[in-house]
Amino acid sequence: MTDPLLDAAFLARLQKLALRSRTRVGGRRQGAHATRRRGQSLEFADHREYVPGDDIRHLDWHLIGRLDRLFIKLFEAKEDRTVQVVLDRSASMAGPKWTAARKAAAAISFASLAGMDRVQLMVADRGVVAEGSPVRGRRAIHRFFRFLGATKPQGETDLARALKGLPAARAGTITILITDLWEPKGFDEPFSRLAHRGGDVHVLHVLDSRELNPPLTGDLALVDAETGAELNVTLDRPTRERYAAAAQGWLEAAADSARKRGIGYFQLDAASPVEDALIDWLRAAS
Repeated sequence: MTDPLLDAAFLARLQKLALRSRTRVGGRRQGAHATRRRGQSLEFADHREYVPGDDIRHLDWHLIGRLDRLFIKLFEAKEDRTVQVVLDRSASMAGPKWTAARKAAAAISFASLAGMDRVQLMVADRGVVAEGSPVRGRRAIHRFFRFLGATKPQGETDLARALKGLPAARAGTITILITDLWEPKGFDEPFSRLAHRGGDVHVLHVLDSRELNPPLTGDLALVDAETGAELNVTLDRPTRERYAAAAQGWLEAAADSARKRGIGYFQLDAASPVEDALIDWLRAAS
């Protein structure tokens, strides 16, 4: 099952994790996650006093022996859910960010499949392209590996337009957008579209710390990776300081915009090994 994106040691760590929703949700059929509906799974929920007509198979004989009253056990039905992983494949994602972003998409997909979730993997630029219908079971990761291996960064980005084309989010859907947020129109509209989908929504903001603090000086011609537009600048110390301040302000604004809309927000530095960071995020998002 190993792949250049996820080595055997990382896969073993991911198998111990399953991305869990912050709230209990309903699913389409019995699976691995608890819901508000009471059922006959092995997930104990509570006790209540017996009333005529209750199933006597659920009587708690240990409690009856201690209290000399009839109590039955309540159980929570366990349901599956759908995890929608949306990977920004616009041209600005090329290089180390693309490697980190694909690894994140593969890791989240595998951890969710291992947790018996249904997973749908998609890529977005000015539109959205799905790998296929939602699937479940760890064997499906091979399809995702092939899809991610054949996908390349290209073209311009329009996240708001792309997110408008996402499949509808059923109750309990978890939507995860992996992107560098280099969005000419800003991130407020894309975040609003995500927030209005319902369910849990997370943004993994893929950064390259070398872009935030570029090791460059002198007279430069900067070329936009998506549009080809050029900008001539002199990168001296005052300019670098203004750039660093603007970059920090942009990061804070992105985090604040996500937080206001109830979106989970996490920064992933592509210039560093991402495995530990992804594990930490998966634990925190559980």
